[in-house]
Amino acid sequence: MSLLLPEDEKFKMFKSLAMRVIRTAGCSLLLAALFMMAFIWNATPVAGECASCKAAGSSAEQGALNQQVNRSDMAREMGFSTILISPEEIKILDSSDIIIDISPRSTEYIPGAISIPYDRFIDPAGRLEPIGEMTRILGDAGVSENDSIIIYGECQPCGGGPSAATYVFWMLKFLGHEDVRLLDGGIDDWVAASNPTWSEPARLAPRNYTPAIDADLLATYDFVCSGIPQIIDARTGRDFEAGSIPGAINIPYTSVLDGKKIKNESELEEIFSDLQRERPVVVYTNTGVKASMIWLPLTLLGYDAKVYAWQDWKADQW
Repeated sequence: MSLLLPEDEKFKMFKSLAMRVIRTAGCSLLLAALFMMAFIWNATPVAGECASCKAAGSSAEQGALNQQVNRSDMAREMGFSTILISPEEIKILDSSDIIIDISPRSTEYIPGAISIPYDRFIDPAGRLEPIGEMTRILGDAGVSENDSIIIYGECQPCGGGPSAATYVFWMLKFLGHEDVRLLDGGIDDWVAASNPTWSEPARLAPRNYTPAIDADLLATYDFVCSGIPQIIDARTGRDFEAGSIPGAINIPYTSVLDGKKIKNESELEEIFSDLQRERPVVVYTNTGVKASMIWLPLTLLGYDAKVYAWQDWKADQW
């Protein structure tokens, strides 16, 4: 007997069976028949209907979840694109952007780029030059605080990689510069895309640079000792084991890199998964240059991050 009968057919079956039972078996068997008909009439069709609804509901919920995840990924990628610019997006000789090559002793340049080696902003002891000196260097190179800036380059004598460019990016944000971006990659990526290069940098007329210091981007000794921030030692594992700030965890700056580019957001989220997003983070290396390589993705992911230097920590211990 089929359990999925039309409503009128089930009624006829119920009526026929009930009358037959009344004539032959009496009331006790009628009760049994009523129980059986109740099962046929109500339980089975509802169960079948619910199974279909449940499957449809589950599919709809999964689709909505996938759509939400995709939108979230898209939003994060869009967030990164406000800071990182691809070679294809750079319009050479566009007067609205100033392109700065921060490489020491560079031999080829993106057309129109000016040269400001990053080490000019660092004193012989490895610390940032005074603010007045940094702004003078920028102004003499033709840069003002209102310019749109694109930074690229690397320190080949230091082993290459984007940390020097990231440090200048951090420094400009520390000076309060708003419109500044980083080339996603380096000059090698520019050349690989069949773009032209110049053998000499461009030169601009001197201008004035007026800073608006964002002191929150630079950690102090007192803040590091306060117990408030989470502390990341971005040096190598060997340096970390040789001595570190108490309570620090080790996340080497190279862990956020895929070649000369920053890893994608999902990989970075995994790297920083042990951090508490609601607490500030202090990142340090020996001088702070490579610490900026961890500071940048933390900032892009929405953390309140600051840069510090191991040498400052040691100096303040005396």
